[in-house]
Amino acid sequence: MEENYIDTTVSKVPDYEISELAFVLSQPTLSHLHNDSKLSLLSKVESLHMAPYYKYLTDSYLKNVLVFDDNLYQNLVNENNIKINELKENLIKIDKNDEGELEQAQAYIKLGEYYAQIGDKENAIENLEIAMSKEISTGAKIDIMLTITRLGFFYNDYIFVKEKLDLINSMLEKGGGDWERRNRYKTYKGIYCMATRDFDEAANLLVDSLATFTSNELISYENLATYASVTGLFVLQRTDLKLKIIDSPELLSLISSNTALQTISSLTISLYTCDYSSFFPFLLETHEKVLLPCKYLNKHADYFMRKMRRKVYEQLLESYKTLSLKSMASAFGVSVEFLDNDLGKFIPNKQLNCIIDRVNGIVDTNRPDNKNSQYHLLIKQSDGLLTKLQKYGTAVKLTGSSERVA
Repeated sequence: MEENYIDTTVSKVPDYEISELAFVLSQPTLSHLHNDSKLSLLSKVESLHMAPYYKYLTDSYLKNVLVFDDNLYQNLVNENNIKINELKENLIKIDKNDEGELEQAQAYIKLGEYYAQIGDKENAIENLEIAMSKEISTGAKIDIMLTITRLGFFYNDYIFVKEKLDLINSMLEKGGGDWERRNRYKTYKGIYCMATRDFDEAANLLVDSLATFTSNELISYENLATYASVTGLFVLQRTDLKLKIIDSPELLSLISSNTALQTISSLTISLYTCDYSSFFPFLLETHEKVLLPCKYLNKHADYFMRKMRRKVYEQLLESYKTLSLKSMASAFGVSVEFLDNDLGKFIPNKQLNCIIDRVNGIVDTNRPDNKNSQYHLLIKQSDGLLTKLQKYGTAVKLTGSSERVA
């Protein structure tokens, strides 16, 4: 019944789009996007009166990109002071009238969310934690913790994010969250896993979130679709890739209006259909248009490129015992020299089970003999079964002997 008194509407604070725009401006390699990103960022900062965040950008994060405007800053500070004083006066009024814990919690949540809106991380956390200390439901506390977690995402502090997600998970395990909160946690955890290169868990969580998404305060559904596609392509085997990504009704419904999704989908289909001639062009396009502009995937872009090249080489080589370097290079539309050099990055550490015969210009595959390994596994399991049967037979004999003596 407590939640009837707590406003459980999820506020989009802080605005994740602002953090994404700031990230683009922080990357010299994305200079072609800087003009539009700068205009959008400053417009949002001004409309939301984000004085603390503006100071952070101009003093630290984007000090070489944004020039500090004192008049703008003072105007933002004045707007902040008016709103903060109003919210604090409401707190004093509630306390004076002794309106109770729930009313106090709601007032601290509103103050904390305003601080989050303007990018004041410390004051936001302080007031939201005060709200959590009040006598409110576990579900309401989870909502507050999710808001605090978003501050970590906003400032790209993934150590902080992990700490808060662990606390939320603990609350959920104790039965404190409904279906929607569990789904929101799943999306938050998926984004965290993707940002920290745990692509296996990220794919599992993000693909699963496609049909139950409610976390518009953290990311857009269009971006979720792109992230699910990227991580799914990275980890899923052919059968699951077809079922969960290529034929996904949620992804298919968005593909016509989402350019990033179109790019990653083209790459996925080229891999699945063995259209090797188009694989590298789509891989490069994915690198440039999907991975690099994304604050969660940017630092993993080269890793993704390397692993996807290994994956496509492995897929092609599975069909052959030997293959000429020339025909393999022709299939991918690259030079023999490039292919020779690139394969050499994967062979020494056994990421590809093949060797290059440069004298004859061929690639020899030396995949493990699956039938032979299965035979040895069968022998091992049979030996174990026989040992158990012998022990069982001995036990039966001993039991029979004991009964005859009795």
